Amino acid sequence: MAIRADSVGSHLRRLAVALLACAPLLANAQGYAPRPQDRVSEAQNPAPVAASASTPLTNLPGRERRSLNGKWQALVDGYADGIGEWKAVWKDRTATGKTQFFEYGFDDSVTLDVPGDFNTQRPELNWLEGSVWYRKTFEYDAAAARRKGRRLFVHFGAANYRADVFLNGEKLGSHEGGFTPFQFELTGRVKPGENRLLVHVNNERRKDGIPAKGFDWFNYGGLTRDVDLVETPGTYIQDYSLQLAPDSLRRVDGWVQLAGTAPRQTVRVRIPELGVEVRAEAGADGRAPLRFEAPFALWSPTQPKLYRVEVSTPEESLQEDIGFRSIAVRGDALLLNGEPLFLRGVNFHEEIDGRRAHSEADAQRLLEQAKQLGANFVRLAHYPHNEHLLRLADRMGLLLWQEIPVYQGIDFAAAGMQAKLDAMLAEMIGRDRNRAAVIVWGIANETSPGPARNAALSALAQQARRLDPSRLISAAFYGPGFDGGTLTVSDPLVAALDVVGINEYFGWYTPWPVEPEQAVWKPFGKPLLITEFGAEARYGHHGADDVASAWNEEFQAEFYRKQLRMLARIPFLRGAAPWVMMDFRSPVRMHPFQSGYNRKGLLSERRERKLAWQVIHDYYAEVGR
Repeated sequence: MAIRADSVGSHLRRLAVALLACAPLLANAQGYAPRPQDRVSEAQNPAPVAASASTPLTNLPGRERRSLNGKWQALVDGYADGIGEWKAVWKDRTATGKTQFFEYGFDDSVTLDVPGDFNTQRPELNWLEGSVWYRKTFEYDAAAARRKGRRLFVHFGAANYRADVFLNGEKLGSHEGGFTPFQFELTGRVKPGENRLLVHVNNERRKDGIPAKGFDWFNYGGLTRDVDLVETPGTYIQDYSLQLAPDSLRRVDGWVQLAGTAPRQTVRVRIPELGVEVRAEAGADGRAPLRFEAPFALWSPTQPKLYRVEVSTPEESLQEDIGFRSIAVRGDALLLNGEPLFLRGVNFHEEIDGRRAHSEADAQRLLEQAKQLGANFVRLAHYPHNEHLLRLADRMGLLLWQEIPVYQGIDFAAAGMQAKLDAMLAEMIGRDRNRAAVIVWGIANETSPGPARNAALSALAQQARRLDPSRLISAAFYGPGFDGGTLTVSDPLVAALDVVGINEYFGWYTPWPVEPEQAVWKPFGKPLLITEFGAEARYGHHGADDVASAWNEEFQAEFYRKQLRMLARIPFLRGAAPWVMMDFRSPVRMHPFQSGYNRKGLLSERRERKLAWQVIHDYYAEVGR
């Protein structure tokens, strides 16, 4: 692959950021309004359609690629002045004459690490909610690629929240959404010698964004995940689905999607360990349906078996490790590979050491903490996490709930909102549909019932089933109602879901309606997960176990003991996930004991174990026998 990423010169001086002297002003910096037509990808049509080069490639680790990670030159543009014609940072101009002057310059700017959030790399950017421009140069032998019929893409793992991408002063497109992948084709646009890739990233929170302005975590901005140049043949394998059919433990009902100028090709899928080799012909739309059976050793948390799978055409061959397992509901029972399943869970954010987690090592540390707790299940809060973590969960045997950031305060009636919801869901499923670890697609967290919300999320649940019929659909609701001595779940969205999640904080945000031993939950015919429950305590602070305002570990531990006594009385409970594994940054947490952190962690932000850790650990050891 004829690509070389150039290093940035060492003689760079510190960027003057006078506009950052007042952090609170930048937290409210106004940028620009994204336009619906600027989105990179629209919702995928569940019916086979002609593939689009803008749809992100699946299985990036299995492809021919060159990383653009490392040092990128950067300019701070807190008010997004450079996106227009006046400052026009995207033109990347350099003064060449005595009378030329431009109010920016990458050649002597600071650098930022990619992947990584910009907020924690420089102290003056800590509270920035605005724009940062990134620049990276690379060389590419376009003539050789053209002779071989090769295509070139730039692929972004994620950029929070909106990204505008330019190559050599030409805009390639824009993407909205901070946690899902996107790409642009560079074929025919690269030039001999040096090419300049510019990315404008704006993390301003928006009323019509997903999430909107009301969320309880730190809004890390920037190029937070890997950036790669990817080469493909003229017609390439864009995506594939290779998972067990919902009604079988042996049969795969799958497909391979090709994109390019000659989509009518023979597709071959091999699993050498099982002696599987099947072929199918792709039609004019590039879709090749597949069906085959094999004596799979089924993937599970206790035996996370993965098979090396090869997907190929006459022009391309991809390999990756895939597990095969079944997840289903029967009445209010939850079944993994046909056997009853109880989810010993925990929630965590994509954060470690007070920054956005971004590497495989970061993911390993987070998942190992969950395993040490005794968990077999993690709810990834409240957005799609890094692909590194998903692939590690496959290998480590941890079940996952993954959700898009449809959080409190979403304006479901806003123009274009349904298209954004559909696009984020499609990008999440497209990246991770072959991960055995993922058993639940989450479509919302703590949203309030109403006509616009009910219609939007019901449509989203249907879209999720069309895109992936092999997994369960769920959402997490506010804590149960209390009617005549009975705890009830009455949200109208329940009818659209396979599994129901309840975020319940009796004894913290709301008083106990009855004593734990007297709690009676009304059945609703579906499995119940307690997706959040918790109370805050600062590590090392001790005192009485019955005073919430003391922020002490004893109260938090007793809180969990009472919760567990209630959970034992729910016959249709199929899992629980404390909120949260580790204290995480949240600028809306203003109490002196919080100091800008949500302190509901079983661990401190430095991974120190609070008393409540042992309470949950012992509970999971008991129910896991």
